[in-house]
Amino acid sequence: MIKKLAVFLAVAVIVLTVVSALSQTNKAPDFNLVDLQGKKISLTSLKGNVVVLNFWASWCPPCKKEIPDFVKTYNKYRDKGFVIIGVAVNSDVKDVKELVKQYNITYPIAMDDGSASKAYGPITAVPTTFIIGKDGNLVSGGKKIGMFTEGELEKFVEPLLK
Repeated sequence: MIKKLAVFLAVAVIVLTVVSALSQTNKAPDFNLVDLQGKKISLTSLKGNVVVLNFWASWCPPCKKEIPDFVKTYNKYRDKGFVIIGVAVNSDVKDVKELVKQYNITYPIAMDDGSASKAYGPITAVPTTFIIGKDGNLVSGGKKIGMFTEGELEKFVEPLLK
């Protein structure tokens, strides 16, 4: 009887450990960035929102091509719990600021200090985008290396906002 109880408890501990590990593997890493206006941004502060974390570069043609659709999607859903954080990598701050004006980017843009790309990386290509659910977990299929086509981001995030 004691032997059966010990085996049961050992199995229970193993199962709970595996379940706990599996549930934590989808947790999006926290980040601490400062946007171009000097405002601090962290994933923790955005909990309860659907967050798109877009790693991009000022010199990247596909990155520039997806920006107008990102702006359109952000403007449409930002009052419904939707946030895009543009994280500029390997870019000059002057060039980034010029692109923000040129493309009328309304969502927060931060310069990567290396911590965000390390937490989510390595980021080997731009654009690379992560979609994080309201619960702070990475959404299944929510990592994309390459450009979002027009309307694709909206189709992906709209169901997550419900």
